[in-house]
Amino acid sequence: MPLSTIEIPRDEWTHTLNEFNAIHDGWLVSLDILSAAIGAQPEITNLPLVGVTFEADNRGTMTVTAGRSADGHITHTIQAPSHVRIERTDAGADVALAVESTDGTK
Repeated sequence: MPLSTIEIPRDEWTHTLNEFNAIHDGWLVSLDILSAAIGAQPEITNLPLVGVTFEADNRGTMTVTAGRSADGHITHTIQAPSHVRIERTDAGADVALAVESTDGTK
């Protein structure tokens, strides 16, 4: 299954994430943090997606929220995101959303 990676321009992040949320609401997602300091660390494993948002405050903040209920959810915050990429199959199905912060953490 060949994949392509699409870089999303910063001025399209909010619109693209709104579309992503509408398509993938409730889908089971996993989130791994990749950084030189800590290596690969799982943060969220197989929980329904609540949403991904971008706030353009200061250097920007992106949040990924997943969980089975309003009381039982996990929110991961990405400070100063610098890149947003979507990996897609040739058939157009999204496989992954990748966010990189200015410090290189993915």
